Amino acid sequence: MRKVLLLFFTIIISLSAKADGISVVSFKLLDKDLTANTYGTKRIDQNGETAALIKIVTPEQDFTFNGGSLGIVATENKKGEIWLYVPRQAQKLTITHQSFGVLREYHYPIPVQGGRTYEMLLDIGIGRYVTITTSQAQSDVTVDGELIGKSPIYNRYMTYGKHTVVAQKDLYEGTKTINVVPTDSTQGRVESVDMQDMSRYYGDVTITVDNNAEIYFNDRQVGKGSWTTLLREGNYIVETRKADSDPAMTSFVVTAQQDNRIIANSPTPHTGYLSIYTRPANTKITYNGGRELDMQVNPPLPIGTYQVEFSKKGYITQNHEYTIRHNQTTKDTITLERISYVKPIAFYFGGAFTYQSLSGVTGILGLVLWNHDIQAGYTFGLAESDAVYWGGDVNTATKYKMNTISVKYGYQIPLLRKFVLTPQIGYSYNTLSAQAATEGSTTYGDGASSQNLSIGAKLILVPVQHLYIFVAPEYSFALSKDNNFKSITDSSNFSGEGFGVHAGLLVSF
Repeated sequence: MRKVLLLFFTIIISLSAKADGISVVSFKLLDKDLTANTYGTKRIDQNGETAALIKIVTPEQDFTFNGGSLGIVATENKKGEIWLYVPRQAQKLTITHQSFGVLREYHYPIPVQGGRTYEMLLDIGIGRYVTITTSQAQSDVTVDGELIGKSPIYNRYMTYGKHTVVAQKDLYEGTKTINVVPTDSTQGRVESVDMQDMSRYYGDVTITVDNNAEIYFNDRQVGKGSWTTLLREGNYIVETRKADSDPAMTSFVVTAQQDNRIIANSPTPHTGYLSIYTRPANTKITYNGGRELDMQVNPPLPIGTYQVEFSKKGYITQNHEYTIRHNQTTKDTITLERISYVKPIAFYFGGAFTYQSLSGVTGILGLVLWNHDIQAGYTFGLAESDAVYWGGDVNTATKYKMNTISVKYGYQIPLLRKFVLTPQIGYSYNTLSAQAATEGSTTYGDGASSQNLSIGAKLILVPVQHLYIFVAPEYSFALSKDNNFKSITDSSNFSGEGFGVHAGLLVSF
């Protein structure tokens, strides 16, 4: 578009005032510019020597250059100028442009030395160079709506005609119209823009946005989460941005001499979907520390990595990690395993009340290997037998308690998820502990023993994992009794064999 306008100006000028064509406004050595002899920007000519650099200031590109017999070392297009490298002692230069004509054999007015930097102001014949100054230094300068830099602006090429120059710094503003005509000096002109204090037209502005988003104004980041500034009264647009989000625009109006507070629209996070089929149904799904997710509603989720937990009463909880991507659906199928209340491999211990001919309490240790149950127990006798009178003498009354060491083997048979039946066969060794029933009585028969064989079953209920409630009825047969044990049981109210039952609690791991 800019080239079309320049061509338009060229045609108009050629018809009305006749364009000047390409010409050199000035050519000078830049004493303090070391670009030509600095690593990275210096160039070597065909003779192995450092070339000279001519910085050609021009509003256009697409020129061709001819340095005569010495040639051209290199050409580089820069913003607002062209860097032309030529051999030292270059004498002349021909410049050609398809639209603006030819400048033939321009002779350098000063010697060209290798490793030195020069400046050439090139006039393309449709305007003049203008230097712009402002009453407030380092003001932003806009020409015809285009921000061109901070003042002072040196050698700004302006086409013939009227141009609007606006300068602004803090609360100072100034506007000037410049009319560039062919009769202006080819050496350029200097224009100064007078600036005035415009604070009465400004208002305080505070813009805030959620999620600590970045705030952009005039396509430049001015804040993050909030921005406080002064703006002239009028209508404005601010943009908010955040990584992995779509930017949002917010329009607002500034009222002069007021505190204008604006809440900007937040960027819209990129989202995706998580679609999971669970077995059993109605499994509870939570993510990122307990937020529940309803798969029937299936709301969009911000992209990222999620730690998801699947739980249901009676089933083993599972945890999985998923990555949600923008506009994509992550799918999975989760099957929960039922909790195994009765384990085929386990270690357990606990205690029970033992009801038998002489009752007591029993401590139990056990090990289950692939449903084979090996159990050891020790029963501390609590109940006392009736008194035994030795030789019919009332002064020899003795009472007894029975302690038992037992070992049992069984095999677990699961009945339901929380019930198991374990048929058992066991061996027990019984000893009697004698206690004098009256003062002066003997403790005859202390330590008497017997051995039994038992047959029974252990029925277990598991209300929660690791805790067993059990009852184990059994029937014992005497394998052997020593004479004292036999004499005592014949004379008292217990036998050391027969029916018994254990009931208690076990802890399983």
